[in-house]
Amino acid sequence: MSLGINCLLSDAAGQASAYAARLDALNQERRGIEADMQDNALASLEHIDHNDNYSLALFDESWHQGVIGILASRLKEKFHRPVIAFSRAQENAANGDAELERFGRSIAGLHLRDALDLVSKRHPTLIKKFGGHAAAAGLTIAQQHYPDFVAAFEAVVRSLLNANDLQQRIESDGC
Repeated sequence: MSLGINCLLSDAAGQASAYAARLDALNQERRGIEADMQDNALASLEHIDHNDNYSLALFDESWHQGVIGILASRLKEKFHRPVIAFSRAQENAANGDAELERFGRSIAGLHLRDALDLVSKRHPTLIKKFGGHAAAAGLTIAQQHYPDFVAAFEAVVRSLLNANDLQQRIESDGC
């Protein structure tokens, strides 16, 4: 972020150009990481009939934490399902448990933060922490609870949505 601010505040054209070139290089690198992550996610979903699921939850150790929110958004748009995409967070020094954290993105009709609240209430040990709003949320779980979280999240989403909600609509203000 400071690189972008420095670029905007620079009085010298040469210095601003150097900042802009570095920003462009970083953006190209991010796009490559994002494309690799999306290819990986799509490959992992090949064996799953997403039409049988009301939600998607994915995890890969190699996914970059700084790009995982973009991945969740892209998958939400492609499959029109609420998506939670996890990456590895950190080792808990106290007990050595690996933590997974990251982002979820939702569709119209499902308030994601409220859905996570329901998961937390129904299964108090699954989610360590969470927050967000209707369209996006972040959360942390223990890696060992990932399969249980996937099932619990799917059950909550199924209780809040119906099959019509999963049909993507294109709305227009004109002809």
